[in-house]
Amino acid sequence: MNESTKRLLKELEIFGSTHDGYYNISADTGQFFNILISISKAKNVLEVGTSNGYSAIWIGEAAKHNKGRVTTIEISEHKVNMAAENFKMANLSNIKIVHGDALKEIPKLKGKFDFLFLDAVKEDYINYFKLANPKLAKNAVIVADNAMMFEKYMKDYLHYVRNNKNLRSVLIPIGSGVEFSLKLK
Repeated sequence: MNESTKRLLKELEIFGSTHDGYYNISADTGQFFNILISISKAKNVLEVGTSNGYSAIWIGEAAKHNKGRVTTIEISEHKVNMAAENFKMANLSNIKIVHGDALKEIPKLKGKFDFLFLDAVKEDYINYFKLANPKLAKNAVIVADNAMMFEKYMKDYLHYVRNNKNLRSVLIPIGSGVEFSLKLK
């Protein structure tokens, strides 16, 4: 990762911590996702919940090295515009932003994804996952943020991924908690 992208990430960390409504993942969670994408060789990534693009930059950097792409979905037009600017500053042309409600946009997506990141309305994680699951390749990595901080809002999702015979799932105590799952079939 080049120095200007590192500076941009630092600026976005500060922005996220000082502005309501911009809830970025932690820097160590970003590094974790970057490493996961690198070692899994993920090439087609889906992110649900873009915000200002902080997490997509971490993800997009790793996907770029895999010659991969990121599709990120955001409902807020203001956030879509902000994220698009940030992706340009990070020189990441491999990120496509879909403006809309993920519950309506996920079914429209084409192709298979080998990495899914959930970070939007916590109560809808289960719905996002069920819509995305048929589009996930075998051995796809699924990560869901806030699994410790907002566990009570994610209980349906957490129960589902932890008890589904087609998934292996574990809580990673990083940032605000990441539920890490692997699609077996």
